[in-house]
Amino acid sequence: MDEREPLISVPANRYRPRHLFITVTLLLLSLAFELYGLFITQYVYESTATRLYPNSTTFKDRHASMCSVNKTSESFRERTVVQQTTTKWDMYKSIAEAVPAILTSSVLGSLSDRYGRRKVLVVNLSVIFLGFLFTTIGVKCSFNIYLFVLFAAINNMAGGIYGALSIGFAYVSDITDSGKPRSLFITLLEASIGLGMTVSGLISGYIIEKFGYFYTSLCSCLLLFVGLLVVLFLLPESLPNMADSTGNTTVQSHTAATTVSSNSTDAIGRENNTDNVDRRKNCAAKTCNTVKASFEFYFRSSDKRFVYIVCGIIFVLACFSRLGKGRIEILYALNAPFCWSPVKIGHFTSISVASSMVVGIAAIKLLQRFFVEEVIAILSAISNTTSCILEAFAFNDLTLFLVPLLAVFGVLTIPMMRAILSKMTPPHKQGALFAGIAAMEICVSLTINVVVKIVYMNTIETFRGTAFLMYAGFSLLSIGLLVIYRCMKTRGRAW
Repeated sequence: MDEREPLISVPANRYRPRHLFITVTLLLLSLAFELYGLFITQYVYESTATRLYPNSTTFKDRHASMCSVNKTSESFRERTVVQQTTTKWDMYKSIAEAVPAILTSSVLGSLSDRYGRRKVLVVNLSVIFLGFLFTTIGVKCSFNIYLFVLFAAINNMAGGIYGALSIGFAYVSDITDSGKPRSLFITLLEASIGLGMTVSGLISGYIIEKFGYFYTSLCSCLLLFVGLLVVLFLLPESLPNMADSTGNTTVQSHTAATTVSSNSTDAIGRENNTDNVDRRKNCAAKTCNTVKASFEFYFRSSDKRFVYIVCGIIFVLACFSRLGKGRIEILYALNAPFCWSPVKIGHFTSISVASSMVVGIAAIKLLQRFFVEEVIAILSAISNTTSCILEAFAFNDLTLFLVPLLAVFGVLTIPMMRAILSKMTPPHKQGALFAGIAAMEICVSLTINVVVKIVYMNTIETFRGTAFLMYAGFSLLSIGLLVIYRCMKTRGRAW
């Protein structure tokens, strides 16, 4: 069988109501991940403060006198040290999350093309649950904060949340037609993720203050476990005519397996070291081909190659302008002149997510009646740029709470670029495309989390908003490339 021949029959499985359980799954996943992200940074911040300054009242009293921006005060010095230590820990955690995710996510989508979305998603969620479980045990037993870096790595051994999202977007591509229906379903998926993050923001502070960090971590575990049950018992497979790794149908695979089983005793006796080496080489070759398939759109010679490259760069810049910002915002809000409580941080997070990922994405249907995808992406980038600039210069609670209002359309560039890339790609390569997108997203996450945290650590004492100006700069660059793409499309060079 020719390796270039699609393993999945086209047309793909059409939409049925039960397919909507993919949105329920990703909603629960985003609930769990956002709850985890909100509590773990605050837990490490508090643990670090207690370890370094056990007798200090700086972190126990949120009165204005204890939240001074006076650089000569003792409270300012203590907060700066704890901020820098926590930021450094968060940087290590980001690296630990990204490295295993990069290694696995680039093959995850292609494997789901071959073995089915549902099976691969079950493996992905099971590994994440294992990492969350270790984190919960670590909080209960007060482990060293750097052990949580290891647990974060376990979360992403099977692609983490990026791997789950790549499977989710490929799942949507299986059951929808290209164009506006697919764009709408992708944005619906984004909205469900945003809803989960909004609810997590609303409840996280209250759970932390009333029950503590252990029960907050336990809640994230339980939410993820429910999501796993939804996939196992309610979510249907979106690829009904799958083939296994040899290209055989299910019946053929069973017959071949039976034949191999009946002759296995004789085969074992004839195996030798050369066979084992060949087998390892074949396995490595298959893995390389799978990775190659995720990025061939940007390197293989074709009429669309340049358009793929431009759209890929825009997507990367859009990710640079958004990823990692939430964790920096937590540290930013914990520091002077804000010194926010967990409840206020949760409220800010929920408002931020609700404005951009629920209100903004909910408006996508209306925007699509008047604008094409790239124009919506330009409006989104402008919204993100202005909000980041305001956040950089925020000086009190009111100005910081105004940031989500300006960022209401700030997240739309990413789903619009996903939709544009998906529209250009054949049905049987959707999994590979979204696997490549997930790998790029993880690489961006690793890079921006390291860079922005180094910048934040070194500018806390001078101008703490520098990191947000960096985010604004990436948005401005994406606007420029989106204008170029729009000109290419009007001249008939893009699809």
